[in-house]
Amino acid sequence: MTVSNLPTDFGLLASLLAIDSPSGDEGRISNLLISFLAACDPAIKVTRVGHSIVAQRGSHPSVALFAHIDTTGFTVGYESDLIPIGSPDLADNDKLRSLGKPSELFGVEISADGCKVKDNAILTPGSRLVFAAQPVVEGDILTAPYLDNRAGVWAALQALIRCENLVVAFTAGEELSGHGARVCARHVFEELHIAQALIADITWDTKYVHVGSGPAVSLRDATVPNRSYLDRVVETASKSGIKHQLEIESDGGSDGGHIERGAYPIDWTFVGAPEKFPHSSHEQVSFEDLRQMANLLTFLGSELTH
Repeated sequence: MTVSNLPTDFGLLASLLAIDSPSGDEGRISNLLISFLAACDPAIKVTRVGHSIVAQRGSHPSVALFAHIDTTGFTVGYESDLIPIGSPDLADNDKLRSLGKPSELFGVEISADGCKVKDNAILTPGSRLVFAAQPVVEGDILTAPYLDNRAGVWAALQALIRCENLVVAFTAGEELSGHGARVCARHVFEELHIAQALIADITWDTKYVHVGSGPAVSLRDATVPNRSYLDRVVETASKSGIKHQLEIESDGGSDGGHIERGAYPIDWTFVGAPEKFPHSSHEQVSFEDLRQMANLLTFLGSELTH
C-alpha cells in the first residue's frame, strides 16, 4: 500500500492496513505479524493460540499488552443482504470490496429494510466484504477504515520492540465474541504468570476526549476495572511526562471487558488514542497521538512491575 505523505515512522501501519481481517479471518494478519517479529528480533518468542498470537520479549515480563487484530466487516446473505460482522457504520456512499481484492468494488443500498449490495452478480452468499476506502494523509491526520485496531497493533508493536521485558497478546475476535482475549488471558496467566494487562486499542473522540490531545487512559467504559490497579496505572502515567487524557465512559468495551468476564484474575486498564468516526470507512486519528500512545505503552510496560 502506497500512501501519499505518510510519515516515515508509519510504514508498518500502512502494511497492517493493507491486510484484511474481519473477525473470523485473522489468519493473514497473524502470518504478517509472525513474519515481522521474526525479522525484527529472533529472540522474541512467538506462540500461536489459534489465530491469536502471544509474543514475549525478555525472560521475566510482568505486563501483557492486549491488542486485537480483527476488524468489522460484512457477510453477504442469501439475497445480497449485508450482515454486519461486529458493528460497522455503513453509509450510502461507501464502497465495499472482497477480501484481498482491492479492484472488486461494490456499492451499497441502505433502506428501512436493511442494507444490500448493489452489484451482487459475482458474489455468492457467505462472501465476506470490507470497506474499500484507501488511507488519506492530511497534515497530522490519517483517515482510513480499520484504524481500530490497526493503529493499536502498531503502537503495541512499538512497545514490544522498545521494552526489554514485555508480552503482547495479539487477539482475534474482539469485535464479536472476545474469544481471543480469553484464550490469551489463560496463556498469559497460566504459562507466563502475568496478572496485569494494558489494553492497546483505539477509543472515541467525544466532548471530553479529543483527537490531538494525546492517548486516553480509561477510568471505565461499560466495564469497571479494578481500582487499585487503575490507580497505579494513572499514577505511573502521570509521572511519565507523556501527554495523555483521562477518559470516563458509560458504554463501549474492549478486550478488557472480555478478560473481566473470563476466569483469570488479571487486572487491566485501557490505554488508547482517540479517533473520530469509529467503525466507519473514514476513521480519523492523529499521528502524534499514536506516537504518544506508543511512548506511554512503552513507559508503562517498563515501569509497572510486580
